[in-house]
Amino acid sequence: MPEYDFHQLSSHDLEVLTRDLLQVHWGFDIESFKAGRDGGIDLRYAVGPSKTIIQVKHYLRTGLTGLMRDLELEAVKVRRLAPSRYVLVTSVPLSPANKDAISGIIGTEYLKPQDIIGAEGLNNLIGQHPDVEGRHYKLWLASRGVLDRVIHNAARTRSEFKARQVYEQVRRYVASDAYTRALEMLADQRVVIIAGPPGVGKTTLADLLLYAHLEQGYQAVLIQRDVEEGEKLFQPGLRQVFYFDDFMGATFAGDRVHSSNDRALLHFIAMVRATPDARLVLTTREHVFAQALGRSERLRHAGLDDLRVILNMPNYTTRQRAHILYNHLYFSDLPEVYLEELLRGEFYMRIVKHEKFNPRLIEWLSSYRRLTQVPVERYRGFVDNLLRDPSEIWHHAYEQEISEAGRSVLLAMRTLGGQCGGRVLEDAFGPLHAHRAARYRFSTRPDDFRAGIREVVNSFIKPWGQQGFEIIDPSVLDLLNAVARGAPDNAVDMIEGATHFGQIEQIWSLAKAEQGGNILAALKRESHRIAGSIARLARHRRRVALEGGGFVYFGPTFEQRLAIIVEMAERLGAPAITALIPLGYERLIEEWGTERPEINDAIKLIRAMDAAVSLPADSVTPMRNAVLGAVLEEARTGCRSDELRELLGVVDTRDAGREVVIARESFATYQRRYFSEELSECRSREQYSGLIEDLELFRDELGVDVDTMIQRVEEESANFEEYEDQYADHMQDEWKERSRMERDDDRSISDMFESLRRDQA
Repeated sequence: MPEYDFHQLSSHDLEVLTRDLLQVHWGFDIESFKAGRDGGIDLRYAVGPSKTIIQVKHYLRTGLTGLMRDLELEAVKVRRLAPSRYVLVTSVPLSPANKDAISGIIGTEYLKPQDIIGAEGLNNLIGQHPDVEGRHYKLWLASRGVLDRVIHNAARTRSEFKARQVYEQVRRYVASDAYTRALEMLADQRVVIIAGPPGVGKTTLADLLLYAHLEQGYQAVLIQRDVEEGEKLFQPGLRQVFYFDDFMGATFAGDRVHSSNDRALLHFIAMVRATPDARLVLTTREHVFAQALGRSERLRHAGLDDLRVILNMPNYTTRQRAHILYNHLYFSDLPEVYLEELLRGEFYMRIVKHEKFNPRLIEWLSSYRRLTQVPVERYRGFVDNLLRDPSEIWHHAYEQEISEAGRSVLLAMRTLGGQCGGRVLEDAFGPLHAHRAARYRFSTRPDDFRAGIREVVNSFIKPWGQQGFEIIDPSVLDLLNAVARGAPDNAVDMIEGATHFGQIEQIWSLAKAEQGGNILAALKRESHRIAGSIARLARHRRRVALEGGGFVYFGPTFEQRLAIIVEMAERLGAPAITALIPLGYERLIEEWGTERPEINDAIKLIRAMDAAVSLPADSVTPMRNAVLGAVLEEARTGCRSDELRELLGVVDTRDAGREVVIARESFATYQRRYFSEELSECRSREQYSGLIEDLELFRDELGVDVDTMIQRVEEESANFEEYEDQYADHMQDEWKERSRMERDDDRSISDMFESLRRDQA
């Protein structure tokens, strides 16, 4: 019979194990009630008037003392529920005397001693049902018996410390199909390469695979530097599992790729694959793997892609994310007051559903050694900050593990907003990479763009659309923002190496944002250097002809460009930038010779000029008035309600002069040409309400009659609401089902975390 002590299981794990064992043993399905919601029920089986209730009690920390203490409260619940049969299951070892005492506390009419299952009874059931034992791999993989066998095998290869380290991790691991896929790969190919971005759980998965093979009698060979270590310890006929964490980083990091390295690696892989008793577990960050393949034709054609199991955050469901956090908290050393902060108001849901959720972040926030300087009242703020900017996870890889070409690709991606077409990225990469190479004196190669892409794809960026790319995770954008703030010369480089004005807009937005002070200071200090790039790109045409005919407009409007230059001149106080304002204005007037003004963008330009109090009024004011005049004339020919609303924000309607006259004419044109169209485009109650608010503003500011127009909007809004109600009735069942599933998922997560509070007792 097995002799598990169940310390490796959380309360949730124990409940699931109990359910699976009793279902098989009794031969019927058992209904689960998650912890904290049932008022005394964990599991239930009911047929007609008969009702069997099963309660599962772990008491990992307090043992028999805690169990006996709480049974008085359980007795009240049991009497209230009045079940036909009550079964108590606990991981606590129980003697016959203990069972008699427990039966007496609950009441012998409800609980018979034979319906009390302690640790011995659970082990007996596990021994009778080995299939259930096999499915619950955490049960046996993290058991003390397995640890003893693993330590015995590990001691012979000096991997005992690693084995004990993994033993602690197994309890926190959440099952996913990646574990199964990796095991199958090892069984079929004898080699597996676990790849993915930083912090996603590669090493944890590799550790579990190592541990599982140690339990099966394999000897572990931990490779630290290169595969020559493995070759020296390779023994045909002996069951060996070779473990090389971050193998590409150790062998091929940065620009260090040599023919002898790739030849030795491939020879060792071939040797393992040809040996029935050998296994090889490798991990690598995806960007390092891609970098090595890009620099070695031998590796590129070796079929290593077929041996990969790739981990990415989208592989984790909401439930799995919750279980990852739950396990880390359950087996953590967090003081109870910190744990209570996460439980209070279901704060943990914010972590589980956060777009930047990452197993390594969970390790950080659940480790008390990282919190010794964080008082409990600031713990939530610490967690929020960690989620908001987890860039620390990526810093080492960015600084140490990719080439200059890879960094240039990522910096170019940042100037493009994190998402772009492949051709656009290549066009942005070239000048930026050349500028950085000249400034920092590193060598370049003709294929640097392709090499850089291979390094960072599937680690920092991922394919998007047919031929484009986007950042793989929002925290990569946080990293690049931190890179620019921490070393603001990067921001200067990105402006100097820009190919279109939209990139300057991106960097300026970053400089204006919170924590952008270092960037602002660098731009001011280097204003004479960036002025040339800004002047050049401010004049670039927007209209681009298409090969098949027609044209598109690309990048910020000329109104937006001049507004940015005005803002930069005002914020930086740099004469070199201020001198660009007349140039930008001249280019705007030139554009208006063939294109119509963009009303809303021009109004933003006017607002920027109004806010620029430090700039010379004798030059800015005439430009401002000329822009306003052009906007008024454009509005007179026709504008939409949002444009007229913004226009009224920069026109003094108290003075019934020319500007107000033109504004009234603009309203008349809007009423005649655009009102009905806008009304037909409303698709929500908020849009109808917004249109009414605009009409009321026009009435109040311009003295125009809008009563009939408002009546039409109200009628259409009423019709829409009636239709929306009918549609809601039609879709109600589907919405109810979807909402029910979402609520059930959230409720089950809440119930699971509620057991943490109970287990602190």
